Amino acid sequence: MSQENVETVRLLVERWNVGGRVFDDLADIFDPAFELDGPLASVAGEPYQGHTGIEKWTRDIDEQFSEWHIAQQEVREVGNQVISLGAIRALGRASGIVVEFRSGAVVTFGADGRITRIRLYADPDEALKAVGLEE
Repeated sequence: MSQENVETVRLLVERWNVGGRVFDDLADIFDPAFELDGPLASVAGEPYQGHTGIEKWTRDIDEQFSEWHIAQQEVREVGNQVISLGAIRALGRASGIVVEFRSGAVVTFGADGRITRIRLYADPDEALKAVGLEE
């Protein structure tokens, strides 16, 4: 099993945590029709799509939180997907309140090795179920 996809996911989180423009800096690893789905997308009613959708997602996060840090605790490959489990620590922009919660993400890679989808989960157990690893 290749570790390349796992390392790509680790790099994405590392870049996000240091404030890098993840989707600008690493645009070539995303399929142009890429989708990001998760709790914020459900408010909008549909996943964020393509590079412009990801830019909007980033702006939406930035509007709500002045800080957003991801602590990856487990990252593993399952077929053409990588599951990342960990915790989020965020600081509300308007409230100044710190929120901390466990989370999970499932990153799907296409045949060409580019990311086609990221699905974010507020409950890590749901992420595990999504890839058939119920614990």
